[in-house]
Amino acid sequence: MEKWRDAGMMHNDSQAAYRDRVRVAPGGPLRQRNPYGRRPGWSGLGDAMKGVGKFGEVLAGEKGKVSYDAVAERLDKIISSGSQKKAITDFVCRELRKIPHYTWVGIYEVQGNELALTSWSGPSATQHVRIPVGQGICGAAVTAKETVVVPDVSRDPRYLQCFLNTNSEIVVPILKEGVAVAEIDIDSDQLGAFGPTDTEFLTWVAGGLAGIL
Repeated sequence: MEKWRDAGMMHNDSQAAYRDRVRVAPGGPLRQRNPYGRRPGWSGLGDAMKGVGKFGEVLAGEKGKVSYDAVAERLDKIISSGSQKKAITDFVCRELRKIPHYTWVGIYEVQGNELALTSWSGPSATQHVRIPVGQGICGAAVTAKETVVVPDVSRDPRYLQCFLNTNSEIVVPILKEGVAVAEIDIDSDQLGAFGPTDTEFLTWVAGGLAGIL
């Protein structure tokens, strides 16, 4: 199995290499089609995490390094634990925030024609606890059933401002039998914070969450 690049180097990926894997829309937002979804015979994150050890580490400034793989292993255990759904999604948000450039993490569930915030972790709450499907970056990701990466939110007219320090955002839909049932929404205070490693890592997390939502 191919060894994944050290995540600590992902911010140095060339734009050309990144653009080979994502589509660039006018104004700068990047979209990547979610290639995973729930596969026949796949029980959730456990099967996906057979690849643990490939995500690598990301630099965390004075805190040293944070291992994507260590976070992934903890997520695998809690998602497959059989705990109550809310306890699992709360834990997932808290764990994901240990990755240093993940400033705010939320999980929205699709409820009718709206996205409802069910779990979050961050410095403060967001005012956007319910978002109409199709509105904002979150609504766009669910409608398109695709991951949306916005390297500079100030350049995307769809962005719904939550926090003054947010500079980039990634939204990963959680698909169940091809239907978007929820999504992972992450803000960063860094420009261009999210690279291919984040997209693949969060897609795997979303695949695991699809099994309990």
